[in-house]
Amino acid sequence: MGNDTDPITRPSLGQDVQLGMLYDSRKETFFAGISLWDSEEVNKIEVIDENKVQNASTVFSYSTEDARKAANLDIEGSLSLELSIIQAKGSAKYLSDKKSSTFEARVDVSSTVTRRTRRIPQETLAKLKYDKYLDDDRFTHFVAEVVEGGSATLSFVQSCSSSEELTKISGELEVTIVKIPIGGKAKVEYTKEEKAKLERFTVSYSGAIVESVSNLEDALRVAHDMPQNLKKQMNTLSYQLLPISLLDSKANRVIRALDANLVSEVVDALKDGATVQLGLRDVKAQKPLEDWFPKVKKQIANFQRAFDRAETEFKSAARRLLPELRDGNTDEKSKIEELRSAVALFRKRIGFATEFIEKKLKEARTLDTTVASLLANGFEDHITKYPDRSVTSPDAPWLMLVFGGGPMALETHPLQQKVEEKETKPPPPVGGSAEDGDGDNAAAAAADDDDDDDDDDEEEEWFEDQEVVSRLKASCASLQQQRVRAAPGVIFGVANIPKAHRLGKKKAVLTKIGDTVLDNEGKLLIITGMLPTAMQSPTLASNSQSLTVNWDYEQDQDQAKAIPIKGFVVTYGPRENTLKDSPLPRKIAYGTYEEVQCDVSETSTVLNGLHDDCDYEVKIAVKSIVGWSEDSKPAIGRTAKLPSVASRMIDFYNENKTTLSEPGESRKPWDLYASGGRKTLFLGLKTALERKCTDKPFKDKVAVRVVDVAPEFSPDLLPADILDKDKTLVAVFVGCSGHGKSTQINAFVSYMIGGDYDDQARIMIIDDRGAKDGKSVTQYITCYRIRPLSPMFEGKTLLIVDTPGYGDNRGIDYDNFVTAAMQVFFQNIAHVNSVVFTCKSNETRTTFLEPIATYVFSLFAQDIRDCLHTLYTFCDAGTPQARATLQALSWPVGNGEIKVNNTAFTVEVDPKNKQIVRDWWRLSVNGQFLLMNMLLSKLPVPTNDSFEVTKDRILLQEKCQIAQKNILSTATQAQMLITDLKSLSKVVGLPPDQKVKVTKEKSVKKPVPEGQATTYCHNCIQTCHDNCAYANDSDKKDCSAMSGENCTVCKGRCHWTKHANFPFLIEFEQYDEWVVAEEIIKKWNEATNNIEGALLGAIETYLKLQENLRGEILRLVELTDKLQKKALRHNPKGLINYIDTLIKAAEMNGAPPEQQAQLITARNTIILEQKIKERGEKAGAESKVLVDVLTDVQKEMQRRMALKPQERAQEEAKSSSLYNDLYSKLSGSVLRRAPAKLKSSALYTVNLKAVVLLVEVLLKDGDLLASLPKDEGTD
Repeated sequence: MGNDTDPITRPSLGQDVQLGMLYDSRKETFFAGISLWDSEEVNKIEVIDENKVQNASTVFSYSTEDARKAANLDIEGSLSLELSIIQAKGSAKYLSDKKSSTFEARVDVSSTVTRRTRRIPQETLAKLKYDKYLDDDRFTHFVAEVVEGGSATLSFVQSCSSSEELTKISGELEVTIVKIPIGGKAKVEYTKEEKAKLERFTVSYSGAIVESVSNLEDALRVAHDMPQNLKKQMNTLSYQLLPISLLDSKANRVIRALDANLVSEVVDALKDGATVQLGLRDVKAQKPLEDWFPKVKKQIANFQRAFDRAETEFKSAARRLLPELRDGNTDEKSKIEELRSAVALFRKRIGFATEFIEKKLKEARTLDTTVASLLANGFEDHITKYPDRSVTSPDAPWLMLVFGGGPMALETHPLQQKVEEKETKPPPPVGGSAEDGDGDNAAAAAADDDDDDDDDDEEEEWFEDQEVVSRLKASCASLQQQRVRAAPGVIFGVANIPKAHRLGKKKAVLTKIGDTVLDNEGKLLIITGMLPTAMQSPTLASNSQSLTVNWDYEQDQDQAKAIPIKGFVVTYGPRENTLKDSPLPRKIAYGTYEEVQCDVSETSTVLNGLHDDCDYEVKIAVKSIVGWSEDSKPAIGRTAKLPSVASRMIDFYNENKTTLSEPGESRKPWDLYASGGRKTLFLGLKTALERKCTDKPFKDKVAVRVVDVAPEFSPDLLPADILDKDKTLVAVFVGCSGHGKSTQINAFVSYMIGGDYDDQARIMIIDDRGAKDGKSVTQYITCYRIRPLSPMFEGKTLLIVDTPGYGDNRGIDYDNFVTAAMQVFFQNIAHVNSVVFTCKSNETRTTFLEPIATYVFSLFAQDIRDCLHTLYTFCDAGTPQARATLQALSWPVGNGEIKVNNTAFTVEVDPKNKQIVRDWWRLSVNGQFLLMNMLLSKLPVPTNDSFEVTKDRILLQEKCQIAQKNILSTATQAQMLITDLKSLSKVVGLPPDQKVKVTKEKSVKKPVPEGQATTYCHNCIQTCHDNCAYANDSDKKDCSAMSGENCTVCKGRCHWTKHANFPFLIEFEQYDEWVVAEEIIKKWNEATNNIEGALLGAIETYLKLQENLRGEILRLVELTDKLQKKALRHNPKGLINYIDTLIKAAEMNGAPPEQQAQLITARNTIILEQKIKERGEKAGAESKVLVDVLTDVQKEMQRRMALKPQERAQEEAKSSSLYNDLYSKLSGSVLRRAPAKLKSSALYTVNLKAVVLLVEVLLKDGDLLASLPKDEGTD
């Protein structure tokens, strides 16, 4: 106690404080409008420079406490702010912010600009005008100094879920916030991640001038302008107080300093109270309490209000007592005791509130793991009110988890009563009592009185009682399990059912939290722990492919009354047994189960139709009115092993060897081959269908043969019709010769009929004993029809199609036969399910794989794409090397790949290496298992489009052969025309007797091989088709050289009746001869005796040839376009590479010239296909340019020839623009290759020579002519 003579410096907190204002330091209050001087005397108006400042600073603080310290607010000032004794507003508004959550990340960025400091001068202090206020005890101090300027703060706040998140977010925020440019000129660029972090914060602004700040962009804008804006403000930032006793010693006020410890106690209590408020907010936000338990929700709200009143009461006491303690005229001891009592009472209430929060959070966690999880999983909510079952669904049983009653039904929690107590007294029981509790407690007590054996008035909370929690969790688990296996119509839910019947009790009794209640037939029955549980495992007895299941079940009499049993459910399914199962893969769906429903009176059942030699897992469950119980532990039984189809076939052969080994009509006999150390049984085959090629060159040759495999075995089992797409599965195997395709088919068929390594013999259908390396075993397309002899067929007939291999030593002609045979195949087999490309796993040479892929792409239609699969033979454990090569060829390996090693299925095996062969066998059957699954999963695809593709493919090849011949013929004519044009250009202006060298041609006869037909034209005296499919003259209208009724090779398009089959070929050979120019002129134009006439005749001849060829090329373009739209891919380039390989091999092996010529012809034909494919409608475009040029030249010559001699003489003396006019019409590559333009003064003869050069360029570099090899006559 004493005179307070020290000056007091305080922040203004946004108040407008002026010099001379009077102040009460006890109540921390200013008296506005009351001063010892006139305001204009102490607060004179001054004009100062706006740019002049005393100081500028920016402060970052990371909590409200830090911010208050940075603002020079001491602990007493902070306490006064908390108690609302003083207010913070304007630029200090942020100092009053309250935490929004328990864990809150916060950064305040404060910028302050101090512009001036004003004080009351000494002379003014001595001149008091209103000294009467010195005698007023209300005034203790006056304002002697003010610091003025501007201040503003940006606040960034984010709520966190945990202390760990708070630490992480705060650290990130400190690093990011400091980059904010407070008044900086440079613009700060935040990364997307930094922006995203900052945008999660709530941004606010505190300042004397209102600013709209709601996001990061606003904050950056305000921060940038903040210092400049603050330099214009003149607000009070802080002030200094002096005691009035300095002015007059008689005006002494006794001001008592507060005890620092006491102040700290009050501050700490307020902080803990704020923490409790945040905790209560967290409790209120708990979903289980908020959403599903309205009574508990109301209980929390009531407690919140009670604590709010307690906090308000404490703050009021502190606000009243603190000024009184500062007043030196009061009883300090009594005031301190009173304040300490208030702190102690509030702290006690904080303790009760903390306990309440902990309990409710624990209650919420318990509810979240039990009741809330049930409601979230679809259990019905009947906690607030249980419905009238007579109105809803009285017939279906309901199973309810009981929840409610006791403390959960009270709107006033016992701890709330403790918070509201004024004096300390023993707390009442948690459940209350009839005497001192509210109405709910009294009702609960009354209910307890009705129950003489279930009185369970526990003092602890229900979730603290381990018995209750255990019962609740057990009931939740059993109800959730039962709901998964519930009977139709049974309803599951959570309900508040105060009373229900218990077995053996006449009266309804009180339920307990966690009880299970069955609502059935109008009666509520407590069945906690009585839901049917798992039975004991059944016993099993095996009998061949059946298992007999036996069980025994006894139910308690009371339980039988509560939950009647309606029957049993037996669940069974195959189970893998690696120790006993055969290494042979089988299509058994392990892990899938079937059910058998049994009557309540039954104690056994028989499971039939099981897989042989297989473990089965059998479980049993009880079926009650509410559903099925959990399954029993499984019992394991194994069925007997039955003989396979393969072993039965071997026995069948041994029993009927004599009959089966005899050959018959359209029948291949069975044959047991015993050489090589291991027996092999080749199954008998019977031809069911045979189709031959109908067109030459393969007419009457067998193309497709359908054979039934082992028709004598189980003859009553008939195959499906090959046209039945639902019952017949068609798998086409294609591949290179010698890559194991036929062996793979043998291995696959053996697997499908259950062939095992330990059988007496291997089963095969394709006899490859006479096969040689590089030569296909298959001579034509063979379709092996196999009936569904075993369950693995899934009731379907398999049509295994073995196609002849491409690229063997039989040559390109045989490859063409395979193409023709595939057309016949598509014509007779209406669908396919899979096309399997068989190749060696280590094959990396594109020369072998590319032609196969190309042939498949060109023979099959686009709708077959998803049916293409890949099978690698001769595999080891590594990745097939052929895969990369096939991918490079665009083969769709992604459709499905299978690896096999079928070495064990070769006819000759070494008997000394049995274990190695056994391992090979396993490698093979593992791959066959995968192939079987793949084939059986594929849907049928019609072959109509593929038939059209092969038909067009063959037609295109024939047409290209004809077109190639015409191109060569036109090329010959072109060479002769070029030579004659050169000669004519040389003799222009020369004497008539000068000779020049010219090229002529003569016809020669050459014999043809025996049996080969030709098409010869009587009019043209030439061979139009050197390998015609039709020998009879009456059939020549169908020759490939014909289009409609006319020949496409003849220059005059002669009628087909002018053609016949001749035993020789007419070919033209060229020779050189020196002649006089007049003879040339006579040859080309007998009607005229001048150069123009000869040139016109040559042009007329060539234009007719070119017109015919161009029409033919356009027809090929149409056919190629059709193939490109329908075929998987039309790619002649791949076949060119393949034929090049065959040509090199033929040359190295010294093949006959006829064979080499055949390969070169095939290559040229495919080259033509490739060019037409690449150029499409542009094919022959330059030939059209040539036609246009020659036509213009023809017109000019005709014009000149029509002139009279005198006019013609005058015309010859003039310059001509013939060539330059033609040049102006050229474009593209033709323009780049053409001779340069002539001078405008060039005469007609010069123009004519330039035209000759242009024609030569077009003829020699034409698009289709240039594409053929030079050694074939295109030079």
